[in-house]
Amino acid sequence: MPIEAVTFDFWDTLVYNRNYGEFRLPELKRVLQSYGIDLSDEELNEAYMSGFRHSSRVIPAENYRHVETGEIVDKVLETIGYSSAKTRETLVKIYEEAILCDPPKLKEGVTEALDYVRDRYKVGLISVTGVSPGRLVREILRDHDILHYFDVLTFSDEVKLVKPNPRLFTACLEELRVKPMNAVHVGDSYKSDVIGAIDAGMRTVLAKTREQEQKEGYVADVVIHSLLELPDALRSLE
Repeated sequence: MPIEAVTFDFWDTLVYNRNYGEFRLPELKRVLQSYGIDLSDEELNEAYMSGFRHSSRVIPAENYRHVETGEIVDKVLETIGYSSAKTRETLVKIYEEAILCDPPKLKEGVTEALDYVRDRYKVGLISVTGVSPGRLVREILRDHDILHYFDVLTFSDEVKLVKPNPRLFTACLEELRVKPMNAVHVGDSYKSDVIGAIDAGMRTVLAKTREQEQKEGYVADVVIHSLLELPDALRSLE
């Protein structure tokens, strides 16, 4: 089947992922102290992690729905035993905007890969945003001067679903007006990108960064180790 569109994952495919807890935790501590809540580092970390554990449980249990930042913050405040609409609003902002404290760096070969696909295909981005919403990922793409490469941007916080739910992929393809059989998805996660894209009817390129457990019946069409290899990978699928 001819390729009409190529879609990309964001984290660990186009940019390096990192833990933004080093920015969120001190701010969480500061905000709580301003309300007279002084937690030990252990208590603070436990409260912080409780929000992400909640998200990790809910997502697969509820057909991979997107968990809003506010829901994660609610769990943190519940763990602490404190409730305040103003505090919630402040913490949501801190959680979401931590990405701007040290914006993620582009990975090797990104610009070259995007140059190649932009000249030949429609281009989409399919990203699970976590607590870094699509509006801020757009800023990161703009700051790296790669936003213009994309015809469609599909974010989990806007579609309200996360990978590997195939509906996140088909939402992007519907906007691109491309059938799944004519699209290739490029991503680093076997579970999220390969399984999700295959279930959506797409072909897949695994941009491998680590060893990952495989699931029977789901095999990436091509495996690469750098986006510099993407042009050859796509040519092999034509």
